[in-house]
Amino acid sequence: MALLRGVNVGPTTKVPMATLRELFAEAGATDVVTLLNSGNVVFSGDVDASALLARIREQTGVQTHLLVIGGADFRRIVEAFPFEGDESRLVIAFMPSVPAVELPDVAPELIALGEDAVYQSLPDGISNTRLTPAFWKQFPPETTARNLRTANKLLALLDPPAGH
Repeated sequence: MALLRGVNVGPTTKVPMATLRELFAEAGATDVVTLLNSGNVVFSGDVDASALLARIREQTGVQTHLLVIGGADFRRIVEAFPFEGDESRLVIAFMPSVPAVELPDVAPELIALGEDAVYQSLPDGISNTRLTPAFWKQFPPETTARNLRTANKLLALLDPPAGH
């Protein structure tokens, strides 16, 4: 699975999902499926992330970051979510590894660090978070967030129903 950071969030970051599927297939991925219009790609096989990023930039003009996560690791990260609530207000920031950072007090929000993810409960919604952009600058550039609803939809794509 691959998660692209910051695609289709403004007029200068447009990456059509059909183009993204084609580029992944050209890079050697099989069974390529995208979810939503935000850079979620489920695929089989291996891809060269650096070469793929170069092709995305060449084809679309968009400079992005790409995080490739194995299916078992993605499942482990999602299933470790420590909070409950409205899945659209529960967020996972995926990254290669989580550095040691001090967590600010942003109550009523909740934050927890995992091995390769930061988990958040945002009762006032994502757009009203109390975390500043400076907090996120401590993390690797590939860091990209998905709400728990989207993460669970991606899990469902990893495990299609029997007979499909």
